[in-house]
Amino acid sequence: MNLDIDCLRTLLLAADTMSFSRAAEIVGRSQSTISAQIAKLEGQIGQPLLSRRKGKVLELTPHGDRLVKYARRILQLNDEACRSMSEEPLDGFVRLGVPLDFFGRELAAWLAQFKAKHPMVGLEVEANQSEGLQKRSARGEFDLAFFKQDMGAKLGTVAQREQLVWVTGPHFECDEMDSIPLVLFPEGCAYRRCALASLKAHGSASHISFVGPSFDSLKSAAIDGMGITVLARALVKPPLKIVPHGRRLPQLPAVELAYSQSQRSNSRVVNELTNHLADSLAMADQALADRPHLVEARIALRAHA
Repeated sequence: MNLDIDCLRTLLLAADTMSFSRAAEIVGRSQSTISAQIAKLEGQIGQPLLSRRKGKVLELTPHGDRLVKYARRILQLNDEACRSMSEEPLDGFVRLGVPLDFFGRELAAWLAQFKAKHPMVGLEVEANQSEGLQKRSARGEFDLAFFKQDMGAKLGTVAQREQLVWVTGPHFECDEMDSIPLVLFPEGCAYRRCALASLKAHGSASHISFVGPSFDSLKSAAIDGMGITVLARALVKPPLKIVPHGRRLPQLPAVELAYSQSQRSNSRVVNELTNHLADSLAMADQALADRPHLVEARIALRAHA
């Protein structure tokens, strides 16, 4: 089976815009052509890729979500190969905004790889809370910004979906505590908002014991036993441990990691960096899925009488 490059590109457009009509407008084709290309892919895969109604994409199916991640990587390599045959070296400058937790990933290594490949490109990177990043991106203050958003918020193009989990250090226990101590990022963080809203809805008493302005400070506070924090599952590495939700801790929602680009930016440079980071995130996510399940901390969080 050989996947069609044009069909994969159409799939990405449909997934990113959540609209067949919008995808057709972007590529200058009819909506029926877009539908036919998606149908061709679905025929090759043998599974539905999109849940849709009257040309509107409602959501990606599990198979569609998986194929979209591979499609980004395939198209990136395809486009790189084509450009390397004819184009001049990439140059320019990119103002990049990322959430604070990106430094708990391999962001520095990913950017170093990009710079090694495109040494004439300049980068200015700012880490901040997602809410501020999204708003400032909408005002054009960044060429490219990644941020967390609620599921289905449609504030940016979805790169991946992440499940939030409760996390603590190796020796922390709060069995006898009346109020759960929380280790959180500053206001404007999606993790913080989800944690506080979930605990309030669950009726669990809590208080903020530490606010960390960086991922490293948050991680250190959790490891040293200052309280429980909330992170994406992909960020939990020893000695941090996942605390299973239960009587005192509610199940947390998933969030979307999205990005947006400034219309005034050098599109070629920004597109290259966007594809590189989205591809790196997808590969890291796949590596996590291939690993054995993380051992969860079996901490009994009993309700205090």
